[in-house]
Amino acid sequence: MGQQGPRSEVFTTALVNDAGEVADWPAHVQRLTDHAKRLRIALPPVPPSLPKDRGMPWRLARIACKAGAMKWDVTVRTPAFRDEAVDAITVPAPRWNERTNGCKHGDWQPYRDAKEAAEQAGCDAALLIHDHAIVDGDRATPLVLDEDGTVWLAPESDGGVPSVTVSLLENHLPNAGFPVIRCRLNERTVARCAELVLVGTGMGACRVDSLDGEPLGSSRALSTTCQNLLREHFTDTASWSQPGQERVD
Repeated sequence: MGQQGPRSEVFTTALVNDAGEVADWPAHVQRLTDHAKRLRIALPPVPPSLPKDRGMPWRLARIACKAGAMKWDVTVRTPAFRDEAVDAITVPAPRWNERTNGCKHGDWQPYRDAKEAAEQAGCDAALLIHDHAIVDGDRATPLVLDEDGTVWLAPESDGGVPSVTVSLLENHLPNAGFPVIRCRLNERTVARCAELVLVGTGMGACRVDSLDGEPLGSSRALSTTCQNLLREHFTDTASWSQPGQERVD
């Protein structure tokens, strides 16, 4: 099969539990709808059906719709790791155009290649660099804790994928004592950081111990706080719903 263009597919990756419920499904629906509109892909009128597997831990569900198909394609896998310390490398960020950058779309091979490059280097993740700044991760969004306790997050205009998990943390971190500012994650900001954390649906909150072989800051305050906030969120039954049967408070 030849390479697919961005407008061939739109997708999201969500956590699913053993009852077939999805975490933060309304937020995933909103992102799917926004990205499908930008990619000019029509979404099915019915919600996707997620498999139930009693006794299994959380799994990752890739929920996709191909252009013109008008049906959902759901695949489920187990996360490789979650809430662990990791090592990362940097690779050039793929670029399409302003409308397409930041969408979860059909031309996802550059993100897969970044993940493979990290694994070939004996690392766990790749950070995507454009114009001397980190704009995204291959499967997670980078958060940088500065020495003064401020959390820096790349603006969406830099071309990274908007993260459902990061949006949740962005709302709660200030109440936990970590003000969040969206700003370019340039080399100086990252080099002087107290901690670099990768946050994503599958990875949870992973502290980055080294980047391109260089050790990073010694703090664990941000990763620990993110892990605690996410644990509390996912323990709340109101965070989970069957697609099409979202809970209304």
